[in-house]
Amino acid sequence: MTTNVPVPSPALRALECVQCAARYPVADHPRGCPACDADGRNANLFCVYEEDAALDDRLPYRDLPGFGHGPTPLLPWEDGTYVKNEAAQHTGSHKDRFAAVVTAHARAAGYRGVAVGSSGNAGLAMAAYAAAAGLECTVATFSWLPEQTRRQLTGFGTDLRLFDDDADRMRCIRDLANDPKTLTVSSITDPVVGSHPFGIEGYKRIAWELVEQVPGDIEHVVVPSSRGDLAWGIYLGFRDLHELDGRAVPRLHLVEPFRRLSAVLDGAPLTGRFPGDHGRLVSIAGDSTTVQAHRAVTLSGGTATVVPDAVAEAHFTRLCRRGHVWERSSTTVFAAHESLRGSGAIPAGATTVLVATSHLFKGL
Repeated sequence: MTTNVPVPSPALRALECVQCAARYPVADHPRGCPACDADGRNANLFCVYEEDAALDDRLPYRDLPGFGHGPTPLLPWEDGTYVKNEAAQHTGSHKDRFAAVVTAHARAAGYRGVAVGSSGNAGLAMAAYAAAAGLECTVATFSWLPEQTRRQLTGFGTDLRLFDDDADRMRCIRDLANDPKTLTVSSITDPVVGSHPFGIEGYKRIAWELVEQVPGDIEHVVVPSSRGDLAWGIYLGFRDLHELDGRAVPRLHLVEPFRRLSAVLDGAPLTGRFPGDHGRLVSIAGDSTTVQAHRAVTLSGGTATVVPDAVAEAHFTRLCRRGHVWERSSTTVFAAHESLRGSGAIPAGATTVLVATSHLFKGL
């Protein structure tokens, strides 16, 4: 992977709050929108580009680092449905797209290292891309992390910090955010806002790739979700395409292991806590949602769909017996699709993409 200093996009003009629409100069804001942070209703920022910017300029940096991968595969599934296989990424998950952009930013901005709170996928992606870029990397994770995953992380030269409690883990990242030489890329606020907006921009390429891969117009996209980074990035990618050529933005359906975003859509406060059991769906765990997740659903006309651990396990087993190797959190999209088809939210034959985010081999 190249270690050249990345070149910023000449079209990037500002950062805008997903909630209050305040705009700020391009800079790092680890707590999200400063105005919303001051009001105790935290929300993330997103990148704003020149109106006539070409698609390739609608990323924070040109010539992003990578490991020789092109677009991830699209698998035909059934009756107008396709699977976007993000498990084919270099470290095995969609988080590679995020890591490529934030490590490019860290190099260009002169940071010594990066730091992330992660239960697995993001940590592995950040560790690999940081190592390739010559950056230090700190991963704050849980003490239950499998020993093999710990070895993988430390093998990249990662400073691995283990915690029993999520509050202590977040406190670690919050403390690192005060280090001017460290770029923190995961949320440090309560309520959470989501991850670094530059990294989220990396997920726009999923939308851009899909319009080249899927025959006809995409009507629905089903995405596993915790804090909405992936869904918001995909929405922004489709919005770019809408602005440039007028194509419709598909409905986004966010999948969660228990009611969080779905409760907010029914009237619960966005800043609320939603206790529930995620079981083995670690990648989409968490007791809160975000403004960006809410916006991805409401702006696209989509839904939030609950797939409990037991339902996901049945689909995971079924898919494994067909030879597929997606992790349990990824297989929630298949269960959600079945439910959404049953309810009529996704009509039979509607062109639909299921985003399978990661493989199951971590920790082996």
